[in-house]
Amino acid sequence: MIQYRKYYMFRTLCLLAFTLFSFNVNATEITNHEFAKRISKCVDSIYADKEQYPKHKQIPIELIIAQAAHESAWGKSRFAVQGNALFGVRTWDENVPHLKAKGAPDAEWGVRVYRSWCDSVADYIRILENHPAYEQFREEMEFQYKTTGRIEAVTIVQYLEAWSEQGPKYIHLLQTIILSLYDQDFFKKIS
Repeated sequence: MIQYRKYYMFRTLCLLAFTLFSFNVNATEITNHEFAKRISKCVDSIYADKEQYPKHKQIPIELIIAQAAHESAWGKSRFAVQGNALFGVRTWDENVPHLKAKGAPDAEWGVRVYRSWCDSVADYIRILENHPAYEQFREEMEFQYKTTGRIEAVTIVQYLEAWSEQGPKYIHLLQTIILSLYDQDFFKKIS
């Protein structure tokens, strides 16, 4: 009788362990398409104000998704899961909610924490439309729109070198991501 109970207890524990490790208890695992759709909905709600965001001021969704995907590992990074941080925006202000990198717990900076993914997207857009480091980015967006009627994500990204310490390598990486997603018709699937 005791062996019978031990067997069922062991079996129950194994099933419980399998369930915990097989299924995402925290529901943080989403597909890349679900990630992109969530980002796209945030962007749509921000750009709904056509007066504030005319077409020549709208950052291409392909760039926003590619950069968020890279910076947050498609929403799976610790910063994205625990802090809704999709773009790795740093803060040096101790009064701003932030998370420290595990490898740099004593760093003077942390990655900014947001209430939602949409807040992270809105801050990213705000930074690109206001920070002096991205003035050429804004000028190029306006130029491309005026001359072609569109803004190309794969070319506009070259003006984001200041976003990362990696510099030109970062630009090449983002261009590679964007082109790869185009090759997969990824952006058509989220529309």
